[in-house]
Parts: sequence; C-alpha cells; structure tokens
Amino acid sequence: MKSQIICMERQGGIGVYGFSILLVLVFFAAVFTPQFLKMRTGIYQVSCKEIRRKIETAVTNYHFNNTHSISQPGKSIDLDMLLARGYLMETQYCPEGGKYIFGPRGEVLCTLHYPKPTQEASDKRK
Repeated sequence: MKSQIICMERQGGIGVYGFSILLVLVFFAAVFTPQFLKMRTGIYQVSCKEIRRKIETAVTNYHFNNTHSISQPGKSIDLDMLLARGYLMETQYCPEGGKYIFGPRGEVLCTLHYPKPTQEASDKRK
C-alpha cells in the first residue's frame, strides 16, 4: 500500500476560533493592564520607602559618629559623602527618579513619593 499525502490549501482568514482567541486576549489585556500599572507603582513606592529607611539609618549613624549634623530642612542629602565615609554600601536612588531631601524634623523625604509634609501633617506628629 502506498500512502498518499493529500495537500489541501486552506482558504479564508483567521476563522471563528482565531477571532474568539483574539477577543479573549484583548479582554485580558484590557482588564489586567491597569492592575499591572498600579502594582508597579505600588512596588516603586515600597522600594522608595525602604531606601529612605536605609538613608535615615546612615544619617543617624553619621550623627552619632560626628559632632555636626548634615540634616537641614529642604537640603538635598549628600549620598556621595555617606557612601565615601562608609555609612552606605551603595548609592541609593528613587526607582522613579525622585530626589531625597531632609524634612523639617530631619526625616528623609522623596520629592515624588513622600513630598514635604503639610502644616496639618506636621501638627499631627507633635
């Protein structure tokens, strides 16, 4: 017996199954894209918060070992100096490009994620 291979040319477009798969993919993209963007923003905020804690620890250690203070409200933090003196292991940056500055009480703030506190927020801390 000889087996014959029959080649059939397919005619037409993507068909019903292809179109339904495409609709499902578009639906999932429309539903999950905003959630993904929110999740990414949340991760950046958490990461920025942890970096601020590291910098605050380095500044505190600097204060204990030196007689003068580097924290002045609104002043940019000199991360290079903290790195050069061994208070930080690596240069820390905000994941979204914010700048780290000192707040009115010496806390480390990010210009994007943690802006300068308002008068009302600083009154609550007292």
